Amino acid sequence: MPDLADPRQISFDPSQSRRSSTSVEGVVETIIFRNKTNGYSVIALSGDSDVVAVGILPYLSEGESVRLFGGWAEHPDYGFQFQVEHYEVVAPNSSESILQYLKSGIIKGIGEKTAEKLVGEFGDETLNILRDHPERVKKIKGIGAKKARRISEQILEKQEYQGLVLYLSPLGIGLGKILRIYRQFGAQALSLVLENPYRLADEIYGIGFSTADALAQKMGLDPKSPHRVVSALKYLLHQAAAQGHTCLPLGQLLAGASKLLQDTITADHPAVAVLLEDPQVKRVEDADAPSPIIALSSLYHSEKAAAERLRVLIESAPSRFGDLMRTAEADQLIQRNARDIGMTLAPEQQKALLSALQNQVLVLTGGPGTGKTTITRLLCSCLNSLGGKVLLAAPTGRAARRMTEATGVQARTLHRLLEIQYVPDENRMDYQAGLKPKAMLSCDLLIVDEASMIDAVLFRSLLDAIVPGTRLVLIGDADQLPSVGPGYVLKDLIDSGRIPTVRLTQVFRQSNQSLIIRNAHRIHAGHLPELDQTFDSQFLWIVKESAEAVAQAVVKLYREILPEKYGLDPLRDVQVLTPSRKGAAGTGQLNQQLQQAMQQASSDQDSGIHAHGSRFLPGDKVMQIRNSYDMSWIIQSDPAKTGSGVFNGETGTILSVEPEENTLEALFDDDRLILYDQATLEDLDLAYAITIHKSQGSEYPVVILAVPPGAPQLLTRNLLYTAVTRAWQKLLLVASRRTIAGMVANDRAYTRHTLLKGFLSTPN
Repeated sequence: MPDLADPRQISFDPSQSRRSSTSVEGVVETIIFRNKTNGYSVIALSGDSDVVAVGILPYLSEGESVRLFGGWAEHPDYGFQFQVEHYEVVAPNSSESILQYLKSGIIKGIGEKTAEKLVGEFGDETLNILRDHPERVKKIKGIGAKKARRISEQILEKQEYQGLVLYLSPLGIGLGKILRIYRQFGAQALSLVLENPYRLADEIYGIGFSTADALAQKMGLDPKSPHRVVSALKYLLHQAAAQGHTCLPLGQLLAGASKLLQDTITADHPAVAVLLEDPQVKRVEDADAPSPIIALSSLYHSEKAAAERLRVLIESAPSRFGDLMRTAEADQLIQRNARDIGMTLAPEQQKALLSALQNQVLVLTGGPGTGKTTITRLLCSCLNSLGGKVLLAAPTGRAARRMTEATGVQARTLHRLLEIQYVPDENRMDYQAGLKPKAMLSCDLLIVDEASMIDAVLFRSLLDAIVPGTRLVLIGDADQLPSVGPGYVLKDLIDSGRIPTVRLTQVFRQSNQSLIIRNAHRIHAGHLPELDQTFDSQFLWIVKESAEAVAQAVVKLYREILPEKYGLDPLRDVQVLTPSRKGAAGTGQLNQQLQQAMQQASSDQDSGIHAHGSRFLPGDKVMQIRNSYDMSWIIQSDPAKTGSGVFNGETGTILSVEPEENTLEALFDDDRLILYDQATLEDLDLAYAITIHKSQGSEYPVVILAVPPGAPQLLTRNLLYTAVTRAWQKLLLVASRRTIAGMVANDRAYTRHTLLKGFLSTPN
C-alpha cells in the first residue's frame, strides 16, 4: 500500500475513472492558447499521432511528456479535439531524457548550459535532488541558494497540482473544482487533503460531506475517526445555515449526525468536545432550551453585534430635525407635504409617518396594496422639504429600481450602497463573517425596502455602517418567506417587541382593483383565489394535474401563447417560478426545456459552454447562486468604473461565450459586466425558471407560477402568497385544484432557529 503521507507515491488506475473513455500520450509540443485566470489551455501534442487537446491544464509546459485521459469531440471550426478530464505527467527517468526535459525551458532559471551541468553532476537523480535537496544544487556555478529554492518550488508546484488532479478526478471531482481547491490550499493542497480529506467539505464551496467521506473511505481512514465526526457536525451546521438557520439545538445536531454517519453520536462523544473548541463554532446557553444551542461563530457574532448596534441606534438622539419629536410639528410637516403632492392620508398611514419621523428605528410591515410605497414617497418629500438627506436601498437591483421609479429618488442595492468588501479572517471561513462596509452612511433618513429578504450577515453590515442619529425605516412584508441567507431578521425584530413597529392592514381602493392583490390577501386569509378566466384577466388559472403536464403548459405559455397572443417578450417581461429545483416541473428541467425553446438556433448540444450539468449560451437568463465578494466587474457603459462582488439571487443575461477559453460574460443589474471562468461557472445557473424563494425582493410584469404536486409539508400558504405577490401585471397559475387547495389550507409556520430575537429581548 502506498504511503498516503507522501504524494509522490499516489497513483490511480485510470480505468477506475467513471468518466474517462480513452487516453492519449505524447510530448507537449506547443501551448496554442492558455487562459491564465482559469488554466484553460489548448495544446498540441506530438507522439505516435499529432493531437490537439483542450482542458484545464494550468501547469503543463512545452516539452513535458504527458498521458491525457478523456474523450474525443468534434469542434465545428477546429475539427477533432481531445477533451481532457484529467492527466498525469510522465516524468523523465534517464539522464538523457532529464537533460532534454530541462533544456526545454520548462523550469525557469535553467538554460541549456545549466541543464548540462546539473545532469553531469547528478545524473538520473537530477530531478529528485532539484525537488528535495535544493541545498545540494547551490554548488553548481550560476545557481545560488535563492535560485535553487525557486527551482525546487516550481517542480513541487507542478507535481502537487498533477497529484491533486490524479487523485481527485476519478472521484468525479471536475477540473474546475480541483483548480478551486488548488487556489485555496496552494502547493500543499494534496498533502492537506491527504492529511484530512474532510477539509474539502469544510472549506471548499461545492464539495459536500459525501464526496469527502468517499475519499476518506478510499484512503482507508477509520470511520470512527474524530475528523469524520467533527466534519459531519460542521457540515450539518453549514447545511442548516444554507436552509436559513443561524444555530441548531445540540440534540437536533447530534440526531442529524447520527443519521448521516449511521452511528449513534451522543453529547459525550469526544468529537463534540473537539467541535466546541473550534473557534469557528460557538456554544450558546439558553435557559429556555432543553439542550445547548450550537452556532457557527460567524453567525453568532453577526446576530449579537446587530442586536447591540440596534440598541445604540434606538437610544441615540436624532442628529438633525429634533423638533420633529414634537407631534404637532411632525404632523404639520406631513400634512403640508401630503397636500403638495395631492395625497389624502388614511389614519393608518398618518400613524406610520409620525412613527418614522419620531423613532430612530422603525419597522413598517404590510401586505401588497397597503400603502408602503406611498409612505416611502411621502417620507422622502418631508425630509427633502427640510433640506435633509435621504438614502434609499433594497437588497436587489429590481427592488431598488422600483423604489427609484416610485419616489424619484435614486435607490441603490445594499451591497452597492455599503460598498461591502470581504476582509478574510483565518478563524472565520463561512457566511462572510469578515464582511465590512467600506462606506459610512451619513444621512438624515435611511429607508430600506424588502427587508424580509435581508439575512443576518447583511443586516449586521448595514447597521455597522449607520451613523448614530440617523433615522432608519425598514419596510417589508413579514408574511412573505424569510431571506435566502441565514436568519429571520424582519420577523425577529417584530417578535422581539423591542423595535417600534407599524403594521398596515388597509388595502386601498386602487390596489383592491388588482385581482393579483385581492387574491394575495385571499390566500393569506386562507381562501381560494377569485377567478376571472377572460383573456385580459390579471390572474389566470391553467389547471394541470401532473408535473409533466404542468411543465408542458409552462413551455407552451412561455414560447407561444404569451409572445403570440399577448405580444410579450418572454426574456424581458416574463419570469417562471416554481417551488423546487427537482422534478419534471422543477427549475432544473424547466430551465433546459425553456432554454431549448428560446435557443432553437443553437440546438447543437455541443455548442456553448458546459458546467455542472448546464449549457450556457449567448442570450441566456442566468442567476448567481452564492455570494462572491471577490469577483470583479466593470460598468459596461463606463469601463473605467470597476468594482467587485456579485450576490446570491442576482440575475443577468449572457452577452458572449468563448468556448475555446471556457469563459463567458454576463450583464447584471446596475450595468455590471462580469467575466466567468471554469471555476466560477460553478456559481452560475440558468434563470428562465427560478425557485419562489430566489424570487424574493423582485417583481416581474408577468409571472408563470408552476406548482406541481409535491410533499404537503413543503407546499405552504406562505409560499403561495409570496409567489403571487411577485407579479404586478399578470399571473398565470399552472397547477391542479387539489394542489392549490392544499397550499391554502396549509398554514404551517415557517420555523428557523435564530438568535437575534433572544439577543434583543435580553437586557444588556
